[in-house]
Amino acid sequence: SRTAAISRAAGWAASCANAAGATAADWFARQLRESPDAEIARKYLESRRVTMEQAQVQGLGFAPRGAAFLDAMKGLGLREEVLQEAGFAVKRDDGSKVPRFRGRLLFPIHDLRSRVVAFSGRILGEGEPKYLNSPETPIFHKGQLLYNLHVAKHGRRKAERAILVEGQFDVLRTSLAGFEEVV
Repeated sequence: SRTAAISRAAGWAASCANAAGATAADWFARQLRESPDAEIARKYLESRRVTMEQAQVQGLGFAPRGAAFLDAMKGLGLREEVLQEAGFAVKRDDGSKVPRFRGRLLFPIHDLRSRVVAFSGRILGEGEPKYLNSPETPIFHKGQLLYNLHVAKHGRRKAERAILVEGQFDVLRTSLAGFEEVV
């Protein structure tokens, strides 16, 4: 039936977007660790007293300027259309596609099943906006997820409370201090 076909297509699209999220998160994390271009991000983390080991545990990444992300994803078999649908690429007026996140420290946003479904990127250096978030997509609904909720849901049960803070660095610092129930 038509409804079943639409449902299968939506499921396939979500599956592709989830694969794109995992692949992108791994690539961005590797950039933060290894890329000479990420030195600005590593220095920024150091200024915020976050070690590279802590950044790795939290899955932080770096999005370089330019098209290296799209080139790498293409090399890994991910089509630009899938990246656009997942919110990781943007189509310009001239039809070309560019990475949504460029020159940013990235915080992965997970769904409740711990799959990367979006990113929040902090600009490094001059530029606006200070934070750029993934748009609404078939797998990411801004009003339904909070940064670190996939971890905090377990900690909240143990602690019988939740700690709500303002931004990703507040979550990061509080969770590194041993509070799993922070969002």
